[in-house]
Amino acid sequence: MATLGDRLTDKRIVERNIAKGLISQEEYEKYLADLADREGAYDQVEIDPGDSITE
Repeated sequence: MATLGDRLTDKRIVERNIAKGLISQEEYEKYLADLADREGAYDQVEIDPGDSITE
């Protein structure tokens, strides 16, 4: 959602932005609800433990 911007909705600081009034709790909840469901949209990678380097 481009209108809110990543800086306002960054989960590390969103509570501070809500407290400052930069974004409302309702706007943030709507932003979260509008996010695309990305479950399953990934590639699975297999790792062979024998390939790791240990010192």
